[in-house]
Amino acid sequence: MNPLDEAVTIVEPGIAWPAQAAAERARILAALPGERLEHIGSTAVPGLPAKPVIDLMLGLAAYPPDAALVDAITALGYRNLGEAGVPGRRYFVMRGAIDVNLHAVEHAGAHWSNNLALREHLRRSADARRRYAAAKEQALAGGAGTLIAYSAAKAATIAALLQEAQEEPDREMPANES
Repeated sequence: MNPLDEAVTIVEPGIAWPAQAAAERARILAALPGERLEHIGSTAVPGLPAKPVIDLMLGLAAYPPDAALVDAITALGYRNLGEAGVPGRRYFVMRGAIDVNLHAVEHAGAHWSNNLALREHLRRSADARRRYAAAKEQALAGGAGTLIAYSAAKAATIAALLQEAQEEPDREMPANES
């Protein structure tokens, strides 16, 4: 099996997710001082069912990351999966006591901006959370039980939610969590 195409399960919102993300952010930032690091994805949205995997996004001054940065991340226990089909994003995974995906992208680039806009939209809108949760359930019910199929099955919903997020008239980007 492709190491990227792992099995997907969705669980009810975890009350430990914010603390787990904060602990892993602190651990990464201790090794990479001065970097920008945000908690993204469904585990960053209170009340949203999600894969029990913490997603963190590292904002780089320039993409791609240099070899020293990649070495520092892998020294923390992350596996480097390259761009993993997403140009402009270096993807690292760590599986263990907690499962974490680390997305290294250009700070203020499209990946950075889109992920933060989507996160904030989902945090603000109960209707957006409901529609996204339904898309996740439909993806799994339709047989999309591995990451690549699951991601493809919910892609249209994510695109629609991102469009809404970008069109919000009073949208302001959050301050860095780091």
